[in-house]
Amino acid sequence: MGQQDDPSEIFLKAYLSAQQGEKLEHENRFNTALAKYRFAGSLIAQLRRSHPGWQPAIVEYRGRKISEGILRTQARMTKQNALGASANPLPEIAPSLPESEDWSEPGPEVVAPQSDGTVTEASRDAAIRDATKKLRGEVDQLQTALEKARSDFENARKEREAVDTRLTEANSKLGKAQDDLDTARKSEGQAREQLAQVQESLRAAQASQEKSAQEEEQLRSEIVHQKDAVAAADDARMAAEKQRDDTQAKFAAVNNQIAALEHQRDEALAQFRLGQGSEQGFQLLLAEKDDLQQKLTAAEQKVRDLDERDPVNAKTFAEMNEQ
Repeated sequence: MGQQDDPSEIFLKAYLSAQQGEKLEHENRFNTALAKYRFAGSLIAQLRRSHPGWQPAIVEYRGRKISEGILRTQARMTKQNALGASANPLPEIAPSLPESEDWSEPGPEVVAPQSDGTVTEASRDAAIRDATKKLRGEVDQLQTALEKARSDFENARKEREAVDTRLTEANSKLGKAQDDLDTARKSEGQAREQLAQVQESLRAAQASQEKSAQEEEQLRSEIVHQKDAVAAADDARMAAEKQRDDTQAKFAAVNNQIAALEHQRDEALAQFRLGQGSEQGFQLLLAEKDDLQQKLTAAEQKVRDLDERDPVNAKTFAEMNEQ
């Protein structure tokens, strides 16, 4: 908005022009004062047309005062013109005196009485004093109204400055709030990006966890299978150990039988040596020999059976026999 379109500037020009009109009016320069009043009135009319919503009460009051000033100035101009016309009457043409010697003193119809002129001038001065007093009263009223208008205008100016200050503060706060909002939006965007990264990491961790769970399940299956294999191996080992113990027991029994047979053989040989001359003893030895031969054959058969069942034990038994 330009300075010429500012309603406060237009009102200020009208106010100053009206003040100049009042000053010129007090100096009895009515023509110039009337021009100032009319210029102020045109500014008020322009303000009403261009800015009808700007301080309507103040504009109405100032327009009314300017109109009163115009009417008052016009009335004073009319009165001044009338007073000027009455104060400067046309000169009276006195009748010429007769040239004859028969001149006599003019009658009352020719010479105007002096007392009437004095009364008229006194009444005119009194009227002027009354008019001046009345005008001064009106001027005082206008001055009071002017002071009030000045006070109202000053209050309005202060209120406007306060409003402008509050508006500036509000704009500053609004700018700060906008900056805070932009910062919050930026922080929110960063937080969203971080959240997306965390969610992606969580999905990757879940996928890895699922894969780890599958691998763990496979390991558990393998562990169970290995445990079963170990249990089966333990069972086989225990069975082998039992079979080994049985075989060793059988070997021990066979060894005992062999040892007993050898002992019997040794005894028989000893008896044979002691009783070589006795036929009965010979027959007895033959019988014992046959018996021992049968037992030895039975023992060898058992060894062959064990050899077929467990070659390792048979080999061990053979080594024991060789010893």
